[in-house]
Amino acid sequence: MKQYWRQIAAAALAVILLLLGLDIRFGLLRRDGQYLPVLMYHHFDDEPEKGTIVSESMFREQITAMKDAGFSSVSLQQVRDYVYDNVPLPEKPVLITIDDGYTSNLTVAAPILEEAGFQAVIFVIGAFEGETIDPRSGNHIWSERFSYEEALPWVEKGVLDIQSHSFDMHRLVRGGYSIRDAMLPADGETEEAYLQALQEDFDQFRQRREGRVPTELIALAFPYGYWNDTLNRFLAAQGIRLTFTTVEYCTRLEPGVPDCLYRMGRFNITENMSGEDLVSKLERAVKGGV
Repeated sequence: MKQYWRQIAAAALAVILLLLGLDIRFGLLRRDGQYLPVLMYHHFDDEPEKGTIVSESMFREQITAMKDAGFSSVSLQQVRDYVYDNVPLPEKPVLITIDDGYTSNLTVAAPILEEAGFQAVIFVIGAFEGETIDPRSGNHIWSERFSYEEALPWVEKGVLDIQSHSFDMHRLVRGGYSIRDAMLPADGETEEAYLQALQEDFDQFRQRREGRVPTELIALAFPYGYWNDTLNRFLAAQGIRLTFTTVEYCTRLEPGVPDCLYRMGRFNITENMSGEDLVSKLERAVKGGV
């Protein structure tokens, strides 16, 4: 009889641990909270030969479809306030992000966003801001990047926010101009040296941005999506309250749980995703995450 009850207890414990694991990943047991799909764009061009480039017509179709389906774009501040202070979000929120800081973000994306009453966050590579020459290779940057001053009218209108994609760590070892892959430690690097490198890069980004962008610096998108726990802890100590990966899943926000704002997933949006397809994806995401 004792053996029977031990087996029952072991089975119950296994179920509890399974549910707790699912709860940590998907939030199945909690009543409070809200799913937030985050979209990831890059460059906009009428010849979208790469998977990260979206044409003006397709971007307009996607934004229009989201608006018609009742989705509302939200700001980083709204997301932070929901988690920290339980300030309500719209019923069907979506956070639109754009990486790297291409001029097309201003000339193509911003007017479409404004027309729809939407907004977006641009994660800028600080060393490329307003530049035409790559500071390390000396080669021309393949596509023009905007300056903070060029973006300022859109930031002041609330259409765009400018946040960090690192200052100059958007590089890989195989490219020949870096000892590290993105913001990860270099081979054989001590933790002290690693933290010093992160601090120098962060300070450069913050100093170059300071006084030129009126919004608070509170977010960073990991270059290439690479991250580790040391990096997350470092950024939190610098006042960064939201970090973003390139992993495709829908983040579940929880009031009073700031950690849910770190390592947030993003859906890469391409030219091949119609407005209807995007809305279908978002509808699934806000109902339970994908």
